[in-house]
Amino acid sequence: MNDLIEYGNKCLEERDNIPSAPLWHMGKVAKFESKESFDLLQNTVDYLVCKAKLRMPFTDNEKEFMKELFEALWWGGKYHGFYEAATLANHYVNGNGNPVSLNATLYKNSIIVKDTANAMRKYMLQLKSSGKNFTFIKSSDPGFLHSEFPKKLKRGKRNSIKYGHILHDGALLAEQVNLRLKNADNRFHLTVRTTKAGNSYCSVWQVKSVYDFEPFAKNDITDIPLSGKYTIKLPDGLSRYLAEIKVAKVFNYGAIWSERWK
Repeated sequence: MNDLIEYGNKCLEERDNIPSAPLWHMGKVAKFESKESFDLLQNTVDYLVCKAKLRMPFTDNEKEFMKELFEALWWGGKYHGFYEAATLANHYVNGNGNPVSLNATLYKNSIIVKDTANAMRKYMLQLKSSGKNFTFIKSSDPGFLHSEFPKKLKRGKRNSIKYGHILHDGALLAEQVNLRLKNADNRFHLTVRTTKAGNSYCSVWQVKSVYDFEPFAKNDITDIPLSGKYTIKLPDGLSRYLAEIKVAKVFNYGAIWSERWK
């Protein structure tokens, strides 16, 4: 109890030095490695984490700081080539919960997506040859997961950093070297609808994800590197709290693409 009281006391006094332009301070850190600007940003995040954990209300300035922080991620993401991650971060605080369609190339070029799609095609052909329904398959289907086809794609069977792997629930973990995909959608499920067309098949592949964040209990952290020396630590629990206090809105996103194959 004493620890909780001591922790809560850190948030009781309202701060009057909430940065009004986090992007400006992030730029100072990135260009000049300004310790003063970095400390101001990280200390503000830590202060708001404290308030969020205690479910305290945010002031208008504090809400604006967090909104502008996510908007700043848009600029940073665009600059580094993480276009999809930038779009999603900005949409979280400005998109009003509307769904977002990403460029399918983001997923189509992924090694784990290509390998899983190939395994799912083989599984579909096995179902068809057995007279079973093959028209709709999910990467999470127990039949697929327990078949021979995805065995080599599972954890421990391949280099996950380079190639990604399939998780126990059928979700695909993106190859971690693919930073553009990793920062936009680190894990996701793959589905496919297929019809027979003569001697070939027409498949429509789809990824459906939800842009949300884990609670504080998960201890997940999003790193925001500003320079070689400074990286802001943004707990997912704080990002999740933004949706609870109506600063942000959870939304669906993903991609869809089709192919014809034999």
